[in-house]
Amino acid sequence: MSKYRLIALDMDGTLLNSELKLSEGNRSAVERAFQAGKQVILSTGRCLSEIRDTLKQLPQIRYLVCENGSCVYDCKYDQTIHVDPVPVEEIRYILDLVKGERCVIQVFHENQSYFNQPNDHWTDAYRVGNYRGVYNRCSVWDAKLFNRYGERPFRIEKINLYFDNVRTRERIYAILQRRPLKLANSFGYMLEVVSERADKGVGLQKLCDHLGLDISETIAMGDSANDLEILQAAGFSAAMGNACPEAKQAADVVTEDCDHDGVAKIIDEVLLAD
Repeated sequence: MSKYRLIALDMDGTLLNSELKLSEGNRSAVERAFQAGKQVILSTGRCLSEIRDTLKQLPQIRYLVCENGSCVYDCKYDQTIHVDPVPVEEIRYILDLVKGERCVIQVFHENQSYFNQPNDHWTDAYRVGNYRGVYNRCSVWDAKLFNRYGERPFRIEKINLYFDNVRTRERIYAILQRRPLKLANSFGYMLEVVSERADKGVGLQKLCDHLGLDISETIAMGDSANDLEILQAAGFSAAMGNACPEAKQAADVVTEDCDHDGVAKIIDEVLLAD
């Protein structure tokens, strides 16, 4: 009988396929896990407003380690279990740093996504056109977002910086590495930024503490730079066949890619092993 009691699934490139859809194979595997008394959670860079579509397809999922671990959330009671926002002084530093750059900014505030743009006109040029539907369904477009922030700062759990070329992203990354922040390169030319104390591994530990689980009883799956810490923290970890080299190196095994139900394979062969 498997000793593992919980599996933490990244969404984009892991649970969801390359078309950002949930396959029937993965959906049914998650259902089998719940039927066996296991806990399935989402560990994602997304915020709650960007997860709701998937939660409708997987209504059994109760817990989220979201926003790269800066927020741990209980969907059943609509309750934040843990939150670690980016300090105000760091938000102000980032805003000053990218002023004048070709940079689109997304922030997560109290589980809602906001963009400092009036609409999605920029997405193709910034190589995130496949996310246009997600952004339009789940985000607030607010070109005056940071005018409001300047007048009265509000809590920001995560900030995503979108650039239209890799050189600018790498230059900004190098500067922000010297700040008390945690960074991860992401799809397109996007840079993810959270508090220096936040990552998915920390979020998983916070959830385990809340549930009374030992982290050695957990499995983690992912494909990207923001999954490294949770892959290293969990009792067992699997990187997707489509994962970045760093994620494959951090994981215990490499499974099928996101278009061939790698999640279902690990659920059936590891989480539900006899």
